[in-house]
Amino acid sequence: MLTDAHFHANDLAAVQPDLAGSYRSLGVLGVASVHDPAGLQSSRRAMDGAGAWLVSAGVHPQAPDPELLPFVEGLAESGALAAVGECGFDFFGDRPERVRTPANEATQRCVFEAQLDLATRHSLPVILHLRRANDIVFEYARRLSALPAVVFHSWPGPLNEARALLERCPRSFFSFGASVLNGKRSAAECAALLPVGRVLTESDAPFQPPRVSPQPHAPLARQYSTFADIPAIIARMAGLRDMEPAELENRLYANFTEAFGHAL
Repeated sequence: MLTDAHFHANDLAAVQPDLAGSYRSLGVLGVASVHDPAGLQSSRRAMDGAGAWLVSAGVHPQAPDPELLPFVEGLAESGALAAVGECGFDFFGDRPERVRTPANEATQRCVFEAQLDLATRHSLPVILHLRRANDIVFEYARRLSALPAVVFHSWPGPLNEARALLERCPRSFFSFGASVLNGKRSAAECAALLPVGRVLTESDAPFQPPRVSPQPHAPLARQYSTFADIPAIIARMAGLRDMEPAELENRLYANFTEAFGHAL
């Protein structure tokens, strides 16, 4: 079974109306990330008829609104969540609120720490979003290590940092998507050399499209990612690890169930 540790059903539905049919026909088990009540409702509509799928909810660091925290808390209390997130830190600098200033950092820390407390109280995994903020997550390593799992969505860092985090948080998982198809050297190195039991696959659909078609010599006719990219991601990771794709797919399913098994 294909596994997708992170996608956005509500956003994907805007560009791929039959995403439920695609999900079902490909045989995917995935985690849809939502950030507000409207996103949850539109995700449920989009995934109607898709089969089994899980929900994560979190206040995104790109819009760290503390008024959304009760929404996440309510879902956690209801038992509806596979994980808290995506949450974390974003200082990419492409907007004023994503520049690493003391005020922006304080705001993002406040919202992140509230979600970390929430995950701890409800014994839930977290899905972390990090951009130009890997150093900060080390400060929270001890608290993160007490959680059932920590999923580093679209892991952005080098191998030495991933290994250091894994040493501090043994239940960490590092998730890879189109970055391994698009020639990102650090992603390829981590996907190749991290322990096979600590890696996951994701589409981040629709936000991380491959720059080339997964099919040889075929043009890429879309500017968004889909569940259909997962086999190519697995094939690339398998090649990096000198494994058969089917063998790696089975291991990735085992890793996914370890990370999110409480919700299955």
